[in-house]
Amino acid sequence: MTEAVFAAEPSRLLIAAAAGIVLLLLLIIKFKIHPVLSLLISALFIGLGAGMPVPTLVSTVEKGAGETLQGIVLLIGLGSLFGGILEVSGGAQCVAQTLVNKFGEKKAGIALGITGLVVGTTVFFEAGVVILIPLAFGLAKKTKKSTLYYVIPLLAGLATGFAFIPPSAGSVLVANMLNVDLGVMIAVGVPVGILSLIFAGILWSKFIGSRINTGLPSNIQEVREEEEANLPKFSTVLCIILVPLVLILCSTVSTYIPGIDAVRPVLEFLGTPFVALIIAVLFAMYFLGKKQGYDGEQLKKILDRSLRPTGQILLVITGGGSAGFFRTAEWAISSDRHLKRVDFRWFL
Repeated sequence: MTEAVFAAEPSRLLIAAAAGIVLLLLLIIKFKIHPVLSLLISALFIGLGAGMPVPTLVSTVEKGAGETLQGIVLLIGLGSLFGGILEVSGGAQCVAQTLVNKFGEKKAGIALGITGLVVGTTVFFEAGVVILIPLAFGLAKKTKKSTLYYVIPLLAGLATGFAFIPPSAGSVLVANMLNVDLGVMIAVGVPVGILSLIFAGILWSKFIGSRINTGLPSNIQEVREEEEANLPKFSTVLCIILVPLVLILCSTVSTYIPGIDAVRPVLEFLGTPFVALIIAVLFAMYFLGKKQGYDGEQLKKILDRSLRPTGQILLVITGGGSAGFFRTAEWAISSDRHLKRVDFRWFL
């Protein structure tokens, strides 16, 4: 049985969508209403404004939310566990300090940008900032340069890593909604992320940092960094971070390589995103947890804490997915009256 499709009048839906986006921004920015509620209210507002029948609107909003969560819940949860261990063990700080030492103070901005790009694939953006920003401030304090020299590359790296490169929550969500294979997402996301980092992070920080001198926060003295002797090895951290990326890529590439029929099912299984992340979490628990002196009870507390932010993130994603009824709003937009589908969820 073919699913009924609601056909909205073009101009009415465009007006409703524009008004709904304005309403969403007002609710979040002006009235400080939680994004989850704001997204749901805006979704209902647009649906009613477009003339969608109430029963259809309600069922479609619920279906859109469910379909959005279906492919990402496990990945976001496992990614949170992975990032939590990387954060607490000092793995992220290890990557940053190693790269800064290799590049030197003059090129420390590049090192921080690369660190942000690598770490951003495994931890939430906010967690990455908390972990790594003390290092950027410490370099600014030591060199007497504007903090923009170091903070902008770091934030650009974290943002691009989180947005473009799986298994980060942001990239996994986009890949799931666009039905893009995560291996393809990695193959495309890495070069795009690197280019974004170069232009929006490294080059821009040099330009703006030489023109605007921003000082250190007043509480910079309170920042305490982990002793280098307590940090895990750089090679260990890097290998663990690469585990899910390599497994997923191998699975994708295996479909194009002839003569490996015997091992292809194994590669496809190991490269299944949630299986690859399970393996990465287990590696992290052992090499960054047990090997660093954490016992089973401590690891359990670390994993429990790392899952706390995922509830809110999943609810916000669900709120955005509730606008899935846009996917069903089709109308004639060409001169010969052919129906074409327009998806407005990306405006939200």
